[in-house]
Amino acid sequence: MRDVVFRNYDRYAIKHLLKEIGEHRLRTECENKHLSFPKRLALFYIEAGDSNTMLKYKYPQKGTWGLMVIDRYDLPDSGWVRVHLQ
Repeated sequence: MRDVVFRNYDRYAIKHLLKEIGEHRLRTECENKHLSFPKRLALFYIEAGDSNTMLKYKYPQKGTWGLMVIDRYDLPDSGWVRVHLQ
């Protein structure tokens, strides 16, 4: 069951979450991981696994990166999709 995660691609929920996180906090997390600051809302998604919930971003050239753990923030109730990882 480890290869099953839940993802949320809802732009409204992600936009609300990004406002709650704040630009400074997100920028600091990106700098700590040596990543450029994300620019497109459509490339964000939320992924919930067994241990934690991550805010992820799909960079065009670098692939998908987990930007930060968002367990302590207000997470959306709806819009979750179960995904089997390979």
